Amino acid sequence: MKKNNKYIIIVCVIAAITTLSIYFGVEKEEELKVEWLTSGPFSVQGYQHKLGEIIFIQARGIAPHEKGTIIVYTPKHVEYTSFPFDGSVKSDFNTYFRVDTTFRKDKCSPEDFVGVWTMAFVGVPYEHIKFEFVNEFIPGGEDDIINLCRDTT
Repeated sequence: MKKNNKYIIIVCVIAAITTLSIYFGVEKEEELKVEWLTSGPFSVQGYQHKLGEIIFIQARGIAPHEKGTIIVYTPKHVEYTSFPFDGSVKSDFNTYFRVDTTFRKDKCSPEDFVGVWTMAFVGVPYEHIKFEFVNEFIPGGEDDIINLCRDTT
């Protein structure tokens, strides 16, 4: 009888370990899924971002006749950055940007970056891509977006 109890305990322990492994494995896999917002051959990683995050942009399969500029606008529709593209030179590329207050006299506080941003495609007929910055920092993100407003007169 004691031998049977031993086997039952071993089977239960193995079942518990297997169940936990499957549960945490599925949870980890869901964390790794990345949402991409796409318009034509252009994609932006994720809709919602915290201040200090890097925004990744992909282009896959730009046609040889497509040439133009990706322009990224702040929530107040001020141009923040741009990326030229020419499908006859390169049909695929990856790039990124990060918002910061360095050298930006028109952007001096974190609140200037919070809200819905727009990525427009000049020279090609693709829909804009919208993404958002929320008023939260990633760890260490405060270093890139210091409040310069308090230092200006």
